[in-house]
Parts: sequence; structure tokens; C-alpha cells
Amino acid sequence: MNSINFLIRPLKIRDINNNYISWFSDEKVTEYLEARNISIQDSKQYLIDGIKKCNYYIYAICDEKTDTHIGNIKIGPIRRFDGVSDLVTIIGDKNYWGKGVASKAIKLIIQKSFTEGGLRKFSASIDSNNVGSLKAYQKAGFKQEAKLENYFCHYKDDIIFSDKLYVVINNKEYNLEKFKNWKPISLMDII
Repeated sequence: MNSINFLIRPLKIRDINNNYISWFSDEKVTEYLEARNISIQDSKQYLIDGIKKCNYYIYAICDEKTDTHIGNIKIGPIRRFDGVSDLVTIIGDKNYWGKGVASKAIKLIIQKSFTEGGLRKFSASIDSNNVGSLKAYQKAGFKQEAKLENYFCHYKDDIIFSDKLYVVINNKEYNLEKFKNWKPISLMDII
């Protein structure tokens, strides 16, 4: 298997284009996502709102060799008082699926958020049928903390239920005072 070299940088306004939006209308990419059929304008506003409100930040995952934007990783929503945040990952370019990109990107964001931001805990909720996502988070060090049985309902030929799994990773060296003021991305970073 060829190793993919990639970088993580703030998602920029220019990244939100027709290719980006196509990820969110692809049934395979959005099978386990709530965000579907979004517009360019709504996506740009969502990016800006997260930074202005300081409650989520979105990074682009890019192929380092080609500078191709292949996915996103979002820190948030953030609960600053508690020192916790959700972490959401999407690899929109299916050519990069199964190559370990998601788990490596998750590891980089964990390191950045724990050391620079003082974050206490990351959590992610995953559909138990989303084996690829579950493996990526586990490979990055997340452990399952909770399970809500038969939470999701899938309509295929028949109705199929799946569990909602909560996976987490903790920072033993958290710093809540540091985290309360941490702003990893500014509006200038996305221009």
C-alpha cells in the first residue's frame, strides 16, 4: 500500500466549490452524515459562523503532493467550560478511502488540540455500520465509551437498525484555562 502524504490546514473559502459540494450529494460519502445536499453559500456561511462564534473550526485535509482537497476534519461543537469537543471527519474524495488518511488526520488534530489548546477530551459518535470510520478513530487512539442500541434506522430492502457508538480520547495534561481562550483559526486564515 502506498503511503499518502497529506497536510492539514484551515479550510478556506476558496475550497468550498462545486467539487466540495459534490461530496455532500454523493450517497456513498453521506451515507452516515447528517450534512447532505448543501449549497456553496450555506457552506461558506457555516465556516465563517463557527469561527465568529468560537464553537467549531474546520480544517481541510489535502494531498501534499497535488494540493488536492480530499476531506475535512471539524473540531466542534466545543464545550469550553467542560474542556470537551466533538470531532467529525469526512474523506470526500473516495480515491483516498482505505488509505489511512482519516486516522492520520485525526491523530494530527488530537496532537494540535491537546498541546496547543489544552483540550480535555474529544468525542465522536459513529453509526456501528460505519466500520471504516470506527476503525479510523480507534487507530488514532479513541476508545468506545458508550453504546446506544438500535439508535439508527436504515431503510434498505428491509428496515435495519444499528447502534450509535460514542468513542473518546482523553488528554491527561489538559489545561482548561488555556482551552477557554484557544482560537486555532481566525477569519484571516480562511481568506
